[in-house]
Amino acid sequence: MRTRQKRLNYRVLNDESDGESLPEDQTDQSSESSEPPSNLTRTLPTCQKDAVILANIPDCELLPSESVSQVLVSQESSTDAGTSITSHVSSRWCKRPAPATEWIWGYFETTVVDCPWVIKRTNKRRLVDREICCMHVDEKTGTRCDWHTSDSQRQNTTSNMKTHLAKHGIYCPTSSIQPAKKGPDIRSFMGGKQSLTHQEVLERNAIRWIVTDMKAFTTVESPEFQQMFRDIPGIEPPFTSRHTLRDRIMQEFAIQRTNLKNELTLTCKTIALSLDIWTSQNHLPILGIIGHWLTDEFEYRERLFEFIELQGIHSGENLAIAVENMLIELSLEDKLISITGDNASNNEAMASELYFSLSDRPRVEDAMPAPLYRGLDSYIRCLAHVLNLIVKDILRNLGSGTMEQAQVAWRLRVLALWINRSPQRRQKWKEICRLNNLPDKFVAYDVTTRWNSTFRMVDDGLKSRQQVNKFLNLQEELPPFTLQDWSRLEQIHTVLHKFNELTLYISKRNPQISLAVPIYYELHELLDDVTEGNGDFAKLDRDIIAAVKEGMKKYEKYYSIMDDCDTYYTALVLDPRVKGEMILRELQDGKAGTMILETIRTNLHQVYAASKPDHNAAASISSSLQHSDVESRMLKKLQARDPPLSDIDKYFDTPPISVADTTGQNWLCNWWKMHKGEYPRMAAAARDYLAIPASEVTVERVFSTARDVLGIRRYSLKGDTLRMLMLIRDGYKW
Repeated sequence: MRTRQKRLNYRVLNDESDGESLPEDQTDQSSESSEPPSNLTRTLPTCQKDAVILANIPDCELLPSESVSQVLVSQESSTDAGTSITSHVSSRWCKRPAPATEWIWGYFETTVVDCPWVIKRTNKRRLVDREICCMHVDEKTGTRCDWHTSDSQRQNTTSNMKTHLAKHGIYCPTSSIQPAKKGPDIRSFMGGKQSLTHQEVLERNAIRWIVTDMKAFTTVESPEFQQMFRDIPGIEPPFTSRHTLRDRIMQEFAIQRTNLKNELTLTCKTIALSLDIWTSQNHLPILGIIGHWLTDEFEYRERLFEFIELQGIHSGENLAIAVENMLIELSLEDKLISITGDNASNNEAMASELYFSLSDRPRVEDAMPAPLYRGLDSYIRCLAHVLNLIVKDILRNLGSGTMEQAQVAWRLRVLALWINRSPQRRQKWKEICRLNNLPDKFVAYDVTTRWNSTFRMVDDGLKSRQQVNKFLNLQEELPPFTLQDWSRLEQIHTVLHKFNELTLYISKRNPQISLAVPIYYELHELLDDVTEGNGDFAKLDRDIIAAVKEGMKKYEKYYSIMDDCDTYYTALVLDPRVKGEMILRELQDGKAGTMILETIRTNLHQVYAASKPDHNAAASISSSLQHSDVESRMLKKLQARDPPLSDIDKYFDTPPISVADTTGQNWLCNWWKMHKGEYPRMAAAARDYLAIPASEVTVERVFSTARDVLGIRRYSLKGDTLRMLMLIRDGYKW
């Protein structure tokens, strides 16, 4: 039976205050503080031996910052290792190992926050809190992880920190459950990339789906969306937070931008831009820029380079700064050849400001060729906008006639709006069409900012002539159309139909700069036929002819601008089906056509100069000829002394080719790809000029897509986020 005198002495562990012992245990301390006999130590049980050892530790040797095990280990090192007591103590009392979670803190940095908090488990109050931030940096993008927590959030547990590190592929170095690193698979030896994990593939496809199908970021927070993945064994949702999704989209944007830069470095010699400004539904002024170029193999490429929110006024200077920043970011400042845009005055100012800004930049090498971009001379007016401006002038002057003459197109537009804006009238229209077995398609009303919308309205009206008459016969608010009204609509339709054909031809997806001059000539013939009453225009009313004459003035304005730009004629000559024959035939003054062709030939010789001959090789050949036989010297005298024709002169001096079928979209590029060895310098010019777009239709298509990205529920989308989504979406198409 154990007595109180043999109980463990905890005074030394409580700073000489034996608060845990009973009062009677605190009376006699001399016997417990004295050294016990050695024979007693040998006979005591193990637990009592430990108590004896603890009781004999001097007070001065036990510091507040030290544990009992640390003091015992230090004493054990200074005593004789042969004693049984010391060896027994060293085996029982050793230094406490480091916590198993100590490795985690090496990946986080802490900041003290003066904010009290309470430990929920013990209900103890802490005076300070710490903010804990992840220090991991992504190797691909160079961005630092923005995940963070705090002591008050984690509640003294490191589980969430450990889980977060696992997302970066960081595990405990000594953990037995650490996933082994995958070795290279067979594709790595064959030049392919290593396969991704199922979860990584799932995340990549989820991002592609969100961006391509224009889904809101909050889609991933839907419980139904997450449950769809959790129902699959071994699969977790790719994202559970819209913030995490946005971070991954930012990383994807950085990767896409880097890939674009690498692609331009490898495949782009010169770049042509097309741009326009658009105001979104949430009132963001957006500048869209698309790059067009041909590779060395004459493969046509176009990519969305910029989709940025403009700051400040839309002056030419601000636009030039935005374009220049984009060129510098993509290392294209020395490769620019042209810019295609509408006919706004700020675009012309931008072209000039950009030229002066790029000219003032120091050149990397003196031997680099002179830049092809020449400011306003390299600015291409959008041909589709030119056609639209001519049509607007015709319609404007057509409406300036008498009230009876001006009412026809205006009345049709009012009827279309009147029907479309009332559910009851729309139902009445469909009922009338159903009873008469007629198509119930509504008449589309025109929009001033939409190309050829007036033509489509008139075209729908003529196709729905019976429906319109039957509908107006049952209405008292609007008068019916007379036969004279329908006749005037048919005349307007005949004129606008030709403009619609030209606009659709220009709006094709392949570049049409080589056909810009022929389109101007075709447009001139059209306006001449209308004003002179030739062919289909023989029975036009006088007021329609007068309106077309006013449209001719607008055409002459932009034709003179085109005529002063060498880019149009250079691209025309680079079409082997045309060369210079059209210029010589269309221009009434034969000398003017010859002068234009000679100017183009001289410019091509200067810009695309031939490589310099090797003087050492020429001297070696001359020396060998001096020692040749008599026959060689005689043949040398008989040979022509004129230098051989360059491929530029050879191309100009040969007639245009005649090809039966040239309807293929890439016929022109394929022809130059096959003949670049025969005409190397002309092929270099074709690679630079044939990528220039004649219109900015591609930018308009991008703006139409951006409307769908915003939708009706994403008006709070910021300009930077919209930019990332549009650029990533464009990158997925290639």
